[in-house]
Amino acid sequence: MVADERERPDVKRRRDRWQRHQGRIDPTRLVFIDETWVKTNMAPLRGWAPKGERLPGAAPFGHWNTSTFIAALRHDRIDAPWVFDGPVNGEAFRTYVERVLVPTLRPGDVVVMDNLGSHKSQAVRQAIRAAGAHLLFLPPYSPDLNPCMVGSCMARVL
Repeated sequence: MVADERERPDVKRRRDRWQRHQGRIDPTRLVFIDETWVKTNMAPLRGWAPKGERLPGAAPFGHWNTSTFIAALRHDRIDAPWVFDGPVNGEAFRTYVERVLVPTLRPGDVVVMDNLGSHKSQAVRQAIRAAGAHLLFLPPYSPDLNPCMVGSCMARVL
C-alpha cells in the first residue's frame, strides 16, 4: 500500500522533479537521515495455540518506554548513529544534529530528510548549513525515495 496522496498533482510534480534531479548529486555526498523506534509495550496481540488452549505470552507491564534510533546513511556506511530514551521531538532532533550529525559532515555534503515536523526547525537548518552542507527535504508522501527507510538500513542495525 502507498499513500494515494502521491497521485495528487502537486505531490506528483514534486516527486517527478526530485527523481529528475537526484542524478545530478554526487552519491558520495548524500547523507540520508531517518529514525526508527521501539516501544516496550509492543507485544503480539494474536498468535496460534492448540484449540481450546491459551497461548502463553509475556510482556512488560506498567513501565512502558520508547527508545529511538537515528542515523545517517551514506553511500558506503551508516554514520552518526544515536540511540536515546523517548520519542523524537524537536529538541531531541536538534540535539542529534548539533552533537552527533554535524561533526560527521563535510562541506558539500547533501543532507536529505523527510518532512517530519521536528526536522524543519530553523536551528536544525542553521547547524547543517554552518557545517557547509546543503539540506534537502524529500517530497511529501515519498518514503520510497529515502534508501534509509525503517524497513531497510534501520531494521538491520536494530
